This record gives sequence, structure tokens and C-alpha cells, in this order.
Amino acid sequence: MSQMRGLTNFISEIRGCKNKTQENNRVLRELSNIRSKFQKGTRLDSYSRRKYTWKLIYIYMLGYDIDIGHMEAMQLIASKTYAEKKTGYKACQILFHEKHDLLTMLTQPVKNDLAKDAPEPVQSLALSLISNIGSRNMADTLWKDVADLLTRGYSRSSVRKKACLCMLKMIRKAPENIEIEVIAPRVISMIADQDFGVSLCAMTLLIGLVALRPSPILNECVPATIRLLYKLVTAQPNKDGGNFSGYYYFDISSPWLQIKCLRLLQYFPEPTGDSKKRLEASLLRILKKETARIKSGALKDKSKNETNAMHGILFEAMNLIIYYEQMRGSDAGQSPFKDHLEAMNKILGRFISLKEANVRYLGLDTMTRLAGLDGIGEKISAQMTTILFSLRKDTDSSIRKRALDLLFVICNKENSRTVTQELLSFLKVADYAIREELVLKIAILAERYAEDLRWYLDVILKLITLAGDYVSDEIWYRAIHIVMNNENLQKYAATTMFRALKDESLHENGIKVGSYIMGEFSDLIAENKTGEDLFKIIHMHFETASPRTKALLLSAYAKLCNSFEEITPMVNEVFKRYAVHADVELQQRACEYGIIVSRERKLLEDVFELMPAYENAETLDKKVKMRSKKEVVERKEDNDDDDDDDDDDDDDDD
Repeated sequence: MSQMRGLTNFISEIRGCKNKTQENNRVLRELSNIRSKFQKGTRLDSYSRRKYTWKLIYIYMLGYDIDIGHMEAMQLIASKTYAEKKTGYKACQILFHEKHDLLTMLTQPVKNDLAKDAPEPVQSLALSLISNIGSRNMADTLWKDVADLLTRGYSRSSVRKKACLCMLKMIRKAPENIEIEVIAPRVISMIADQDFGVSLCAMTLLIGLVALRPSPILNECVPATIRLLYKLVTAQPNKDGGNFSGYYYFDISSPWLQIKCLRLLQYFPEPTGDSKKRLEASLLRILKKETARIKSGALKDKSKNETNAMHGILFEAMNLIIYYEQMRGSDAGQSPFKDHLEAMNKILGRFISLKEANVRYLGLDTMTRLAGLDGIGEKISAQMTTILFSLRKDTDSSIRKRALDLLFVICNKENSRTVTQELLSFLKVADYAIREELVLKIAILAERYAEDLRWYLDVILKLITLAGDYVSDEIWYRAIHIVMNNENLQKYAATTMFRALKDESLHENGIKVGSYIMGEFSDLIAENKTGEDLFKIIHMHFETASPRTKALLLSAYAKLCNSFEEITPMVNEVFKRYAVHADVELQQRACEYGIIVSRERKLLEDVFELMPAYENAETLDKKVKMRSKKEVVERKEDNDDDDDDDDDDDDDDD
């Protein structure tokens, strides 16, 4: 390519253009010339065919549409010489895509280049094309050929690496057609390969295999993975330089391979026997190295790239320990990883106070999952001051959100009021993007740890006052459920909501809660208030309320008539006015309520009898979890439907 003088001159002329118009004219002239040359067909020699194809690639990379050269690129792939094949493969990977109409015609030439007797450089070209633009149909047809290259013991390491990544692409395209049992043993044996590049690609493929379709045969990779991890973690640059030559990155032995090992182990149960001892030693060594660096202050002298490599290994090791603890489900104090957990707590406590935003974010995120383990939350509570600082003062909204999640997890009976008060204070200045989640978390904590339900009701009212727009229906519905189901709370709720309704600027959600409670329990505060007082205090919000809230208010008026017969004329005036309203819901309620309050008293008492307690009322926390699970299922179904649509499109293209 570097010796093609015509291509070099063309690129120089394009770079020398003074404006876009001049460049466009030069490109159009060249496209016209190439089109005329390609029309000559077989009269073009190999050099010219490759030269014009490279020109088309360059023009396409400049952003111009290419409608010629596709068949010529495919002909180059079918050629016998490596130079022509290389040009053809490069052109097809750039000019084609997975749904291209001509891609199916490439399947047979690519299959020929994957054959056993094909030169390994040619096999590498074919594997690269499948990895980049391979379609589902190509995966169905060629997976056995790629598997043959993968399982063949005498293939060069460069071919095996490409075969691993190519197989991963095929599995993602057509997972149901590929026999994991055929390729798994060979891939597992590649973990111990002397070439760490091969081991890395094998790890990547194994992660893809176990993530898409777990199989018992894949469990055999765990001991080999732990042996490799132990070998990497215990390696010393000065002593093992001969064995690890070329695999050190800032004196860290192949950090990317260590990360892959730790990530792969998170798909399997905790090992036993010698593998368990070796793994525990490896993880503890990773944590102790970081602890030593923190104590010595060595982190300040490290470059950013070196720090990223060290932290990548560290956080993946922490994720593995947390995964094992979650699988075990017992108290962390009785865990074999007790020393590991204590070291993690100290390290993360240091990380969340650093200036580096990325480290702070990862520290808070990992600490949130760590706090979910039994017996750990109380220890992390000692970092409350630092966590609150991140919540209030950090300029990064994503870090503030992680701090909010951590506070939510570490909240318990002892610190619930303190945490709730801090969150309410933060709510006044919180970003609008996280207010809805913040309000929901405060409501859940108030319900979960409310020893006095009056405090819970005060918190909900405070939420409505500070951020009423972000108080969802689920929150104020649940507040009403709790009032209805707790007789000792009802009088306090009626008194509190009467005071709240005096505020003309009360948010509409507060009006909904107040009108409902006043309608049900107005008789409990009748000693100090008249029916007219109650009606007026509610009705002053009527004109500015939304139709949905007006419907609730009309119901409250009818219930007030049941407790205070003397306000019936005032209420009837409202019903008569809305009996002809344009809103069907309001019109129907006004007509029906007007008839009921005008008839005999017994009908009114029977219809508007006190609502019974809610049976099997779910907590807000449980409702949110069920809703989240439902949303996850719906998203998965949508993704499956999208994949089916893509497959249908592929079939239509064929």
C-alpha cells in the first residue's frame, strides 16, 4: 500500500484542497475514473485493482457515499494472493455492514479461507471479518469452522486469539446453534497458555459463554483460573522477569488478565479445597498491597495510568468478595473473608475522601454493596461525616447519587432519624434530577424505621411541603393506608392535616391527603371545629385544584355532610354547580352525591360509612421492589422483541 504512488498522490491532492468544493470536485473526478476502470473488468491487473480499491476506502473514510467497488472487493477476497485478499478483506469490513445485501455472498469465500490448509495469515483475515461484520446467517454457517481453528492444538497463538473473539461474536449472534460442549474443553485448556494474550482472549470467551448459557462443563475452568490468578498476583518483576517478559504494566503483571480472572470467578460458586486457599491468599495479597500503598502515601507519586490499573484489579477483587458473601448470606463476622472485609472497609473509607472523582464514585458504589452484607453496615456508619459531605458538597451529581444510595443502605433504627433529617435538609437544595428518588428513599426509611407513626406522618407532610411535585401517588397512598389501619393515629392525622390545609399554598398532593383524612375522620376533631370551619378550610383550595383533586374534594364534601348535617346546603350548592360541568367524572360525582345528600339520612350514612382498614396492604418498599422487577422483565421482553425483529430483518435481506 505504501508503494502505490497513485494512491499517495491522490491523498496528497485531497489534503492540498483549499476548500470543500475543491475537494468534492476532485473526489467526483476520481470516482468517475475508478468507475470507468472497473467497467473494463478482467483487463485490470492486480496492482491497479488494489490501488483503486484503496482509493475507494479512503474516499469512504472521508464521508462520501460509495456505490461502486463492492463486487471488486469480493473478487479480491476470492483471489489466490495474500496482498489481494488483504485489500479485499479490508474493503469489505469498511464498506459492508451486518445487514448488507451482498454479505451472504461472502460466506463461501470466507469459509474457504478458514479451511485447514489455508495459510494462517489468511485465516486471521477471515476471522477479523466475521468478528467485525458477521451476520447471524454467517454465524450459523461458519461456527464449526471457527471452532475447528479454536480446538486445533497446532494453530499459532495469533490465530487462536482471533478465533476466541470471533467465536464470542458468533455466540452472541446465534447462541442456540453453538455447542458449548465442543469448544469449552479447548478454551479452558488455553487459560494456562504461555502466551498471556491467548489466556486473555480465552477468559473473554469464557465470560461470554457463562453469561449467555451456563453449563456444568464450564465449572472446570475455576481451578485453572485461580492458579493463573495466584501466579499473576504473586509475581515479582525483579525475580520473574524472564517468565513474564512483556506482560508487565508499571510493574503490575498483566493487570487486564487479572481483572478478567476475577470477573470470571463471579459467575461460579465459591471454590473449595486448595483452590479456595489459593484464592483467599490472592485476594488478601491484593488488598494488603493497596493498604500498604495508602499508608506509605505512594499513591500520590503514581501516574494516572498506573493508578487505574491497580484500582481496576482492586475493585474487581472487592466485587468477587462481596459476591461470595452475598451467596453465603451469613453474618460477615463468621465469614472466612473476615480479614478481607475489614481491609476493604478501611480502603474504601480512604477512597471516598480522595479528591479524584472517579475513585470517590467507585468507592461509594462498592461501599454501598458492601454495606448490604450482614454486620457491615454499622462499621460503615462510622464514615457518616464523609458520606454526608459527598452528598451535600460534591459538585458531581453522580457522586451525590451514590452517596444517597449508601446512606439509604446504612440507615438503621439507631440512626434513622438523623439520616432522615439530613436527607430532608438536603432535599431543599438537591438537584432536580435526583429529587424523585430522594423523596422515595426518605418515605421508605420513614416507614421502615418509624417507632412513632406520628413522626412518619410528619415526614410525609414535610416531603409534600418541600418537594410536592416529586411525591408520587404510591407515597401518599401509603400514608393514607397507614392512617386508616392505625386507630391511634387517626385523630393526630386529622388535627395535623387541618393545620396544613390552612396554608393556601399547600401542594396539591397535600390537599389530596388532607381532604381524604378530613372526610374520614372529621368527627374526631369536632370538639373544637364546626362543620362549616372544616368545609371552608378544604373548599378554599377547590378552584385552583386539578380535576382529579376536585373529584376527591367532592367525595370529602359528601363525607362531611355525613358528620355535619348543617353544612348540607353549602355542599349542595357546589354539587349543583358541577352537575352540568364539562368534565364527565366531576359531573357524575356531583349528580350522584347531590342526590344522596338530599335523600333520607340513612342512605347517606350507609353509603359514606367509615372506610374499613386496608387488608394485606403492602409496604412502600415492597411495592417499589415489585415495580422494579416488573420493569426489568418488561425491558427484557422488549429487548427480546427487538432481537426477533432484527432477525426477521436479516431473513428478509436474505
